[in-house]
Amino acid sequence: MSKPPASGPGMDPDMAIDFPRPLKGPSSQHQLVTLLVDYWFASDAWLPSRLIAALAADLGITGSASATALSRLASRGVLEQSSAGRTSRYRITEGARKRLRGGLEQVSAFGEQSRHWDGSWTVIAFSIPETSRDVRELFRSRLRWRGFAPLFGAVWVSPRDHAAELETTCEAFGVDDYVIFRTADSSLRGKKLIDAWSPQEFREQYQPFIDRFRPWLERLDAGTVAPADALRVRTELMDAWRAFPWSDPDLPAELLPEAWPRTEARDLLVRLYDGLAPSALAFVEEAVAREAPELAGSARAVSVRSGSY
Repeated sequence: MSKPPASGPGMDPDMAIDFPRPLKGPSSQHQLVTLLVDYWFASDAWLPSRLIAALAADLGITGSASATALSRLASRGVLEQSSAGRTSRYRITEGARKRLRGGLEQVSAFGEQSRHWDGSWTVIAFSIPETSRDVRELFRSRLRWRGFAPLFGAVWVSPRDHAAELETTCEAFGVDDYVIFRTADSSLRGKKLIDAWSPQEFREQYQPFIDRFRPWLERLDAGTVAPADALRVRTELMDAWRAFPWSDPDLPAELLPEAWPRTEARDLLVRLYDGLAPSALAFVEEAVAREAPELAGSARAVSVRSGSY
């Protein structure tokens, strides 16, 4: 069972939606979220559980595991559930959709090396009382997802310009005891802000990703990927990629050693994820025609390269 969503004075209820945090390795809940976002993010259609179960089976998820995952995602506020006769139906909640929109934008931009660093840091110092511990943990989790790291306990830093966004985030979480500012790296004295991270720790996570998916890129280029494999590999690829922003703050290239492996990993993601999209979408549409023909035309594939959804 999922624990009740956190709440606090002035907190936006959407911030309490309990998304399952991406982990290393597959999870039924993670994969179903990825599947639904990949093809139905822009749709408010109700998807019958039999359709979701059929596609989940192609991901290696059993019928019972799919049913359990859907139930838990509904209890977390990620999905809403409805019934039509004996059929259970699901779709992404409006609150989750709002949260996911920002997440999709971040995941699409994550690791993109053309963004120039302006040499300044965003710093936030905040205080959240012990009586709002759940809110504090959610707020810290949100900061980490956006690439911040704790320089000290309640002083977090990022080399990206997140000042305006942070103010909105504080408002959404009901946090009113904070200060946000930008400071030039050249003006700092004392501890180096880059010391808030240990880059070597998140450098090593990319090689297993590259080794796992590079052979599929070679098969895609050779035209030998079956439609069912296109759906499965594309889902597994994005499910794995979505975990990286939790452990890698996406530091600018100017702060990293040369030949950083994230660059190769992102190139692999873009080429494979977008390259598999037509075949995977055709496979999804076949499942729709078989299991829920009334939903014909409802699916649409997300693109990393264009950032469209």
